[in-house]
Amino acid sequence: MSKKKVIIISGSIIVLLATLVGAYFVYFKPASTPTTSEDQLSTTRVRTGDLIISASGAGTVITNSDLQIGFSSSGVLEAIYVKVGDVVKAGQELAKLENDPQLNLSLASEQIAVLTAQQNLTDLETNWESDLANAKIQYLTAKDDLNTLKVERTALNYKRCVDTTIENLEADYYAAKNDYEMKVDLYNSKFLMRDPEDLGKQEMEATVANAKVAFDKANANWQYCLQKPSQDEIDLADVNVLVKEAEMNSWQAQITKMQDGPDQDQLNLLQAKLTQAQNQLEIAQANVNGLVLTAPIDGTVMSINGIIGTTVSGSNFIRIADLITPVIEVYMDESDLDSIVVGYEADVTFDAFADQVFKGTVTYVSPELVSSGNVKYVYGLVSLDMSSYAKPFNLPLGMNATVEVIGGRAEGVLLVPVEALKTIDEGQYSVFVMENGVPKLKVVEVGLMDFTSAEIKSGLNLGDEVTTGIVETVQ
Repeated sequence: MSKKKVIIISGSIIVLLATLVGAYFVYFKPASTPTTSEDQLSTTRVRTGDLIISASGAGTVITNSDLQIGFSSSGVLEAIYVKVGDVVKAGQELAKLENDPQLNLSLASEQIAVLTAQQNLTDLETNWESDLANAKIQYLTAKDDLNTLKVERTALNYKRCVDTTIENLEADYYAAKNDYEMKVDLYNSKFLMRDPEDLGKQEMEATVANAKVAFDKANANWQYCLQKPSQDEIDLADVNVLVKEAEMNSWQAQITKMQDGPDQDQLNLLQAKLTQAQNQLEIAQANVNGLVLTAPIDGTVMSINGIIGTTVSGSNFIRIADLITPVIEVYMDESDLDSIVVGYEADVTFDAFADQVFKGTVTYVSPELVSSGNVKYVYGLVSLDMSSYAKPFNLPLGMNATVEVIGGRAEGVLLVPVEALKTIDEGQYSVFVMENGVPKLKVVEVGLMDFTSAEIKSGLNLGDEVTTGIVETVQ
């Protein structure tokens, strides 16, 4: 019994074999097969030429920069320095309003505010060392005062005075008492019945009064030392200690914060105030500068809406457009969506310059189709290359153009008709080359391809004869 062999063949080889077998039956029919026609091979020669893959659309000249500008505030127009059609440079003065003293006053005020804020910030940054030294002095003073208060508070836990002091004050009391009583007795014995106007009596009364004051004082001092401290005195002393401790701790915290430089919170606050003042100054300066209108871009003056002596306001005083670098907006059929890609080259022609081809590059393709009636189009922008102009041209805005977007370009390459190609696999092709009157299959590398021709990158030589099909002649 014979054994069957199993052979695994890849898909591409099967396709290739099928192609070869098909070719065999097309080109080499057995002699015994009856035929009613005479089959002939159609052939052509490999040639050189140019191949361009493109799609065309209608375009219009626009500009990337088309601006309506005006003064930042309203005012009376004093001067206009340009006219329609003038080419201007960015920063060039275009027009001017009459002077406004209030704007200048506001500018001066904001300048002063900035200087003040800057000085405050500088003072904080430069004076922190002296502030730190002062904080240390305040801390040490508070600490010394606290120690004194603590000593005084501790004393309230005991008698007001030591025994020796009490004895001395008691002696002072009795001495003052005796002196006072003696002077009272002397007064009574000499002047009690005398005329009130007697000068001697008045002098003695004054002496008695002074003795009474000394007696009362001595008594108060003695009684003070005899009494214990009151609870109110103790509570007040405790509060004084707590207050002084808080003051000392506050200075200690201030010193700690200032060790590495100025207080960061204060620094941030002053910096914010400086920034705010600078912003206000910029606004004031812009208002003053706004009296003079300058060109924001290089361009051409398209229109001027105002005359000298009238009040103008708003943003549509002067229109400026960049005509130096024109842009073409192009509309293409939606079936050509795959033919327009950012970066593709484009050839642009105008009816007014029929002999001139302008070069450009696709810079934008809209992500959505645009509609006109019931028809949808692909919308894109093509930037023209100024160096491609043969001579200076004036391309007015709105001028119509024909745009040919180049999807691929191959110049001076080998070409064969697309009918000569046989598909092996996706992106892989072969052709039949006539050798000694017999077609031979060759694999080729194909580049660009349109509906009629294909670029051959390798596999063929110039002049090779390739088949394009069979021509049958019925007998």
